[in-house]
Amino acid sequence: MEQLINAATPYYYIMVAFWAFGIGIICIGVIIFILSEMTAGKEAFFILILGVLFFIPGVHFGNIFDKYNEQMTAIVKPIISENYPDATDFYYGLDAGHFTTNDIEYKIQYKKTVNNEEKLIITVKDEQSKDKNTKMLDIPKTT
Repeated sequence: MEQLINAATPYYYIMVAFWAFGIGIICIGVIIFILSEMTAGKEAFFILILGVLFFIPGVHFGNIFDKYNEQMTAIVKPIISENYPDATDFYYGLDAGHFTTNDIEYKIQYKKTVNNEEKLIITVKDEQSKDKNTKMLDIPKTT
């Protein structure tokens, strides 16, 4: 699991960076077009194309990240469904996630112990419960 997280993390940050640059450049193109009183059409169009060109690699890196994320979800989901059979609204990405059981939202966090044991830490999200229920679930070793 740790290897999947380490492999997926750079693709996630590259995806976010390309999307941020792409959206930022597109917004700058729209602002230039508006501030120039719609006379800088050709320049704004080129800036919009540049923004789209930044956005496309972000989608590509997002697809690579999704493949790793699907593998991580395939590991985590059976563990959650075994311990919380009524879990709904399940999401897991990189090293954190959440799910709902009986209208109580739980937060999932991946941690590696000092003894190299991989654990999922399940806690109640947003202080919905007075008692701090924390449960640690083992992630089975894969060869």
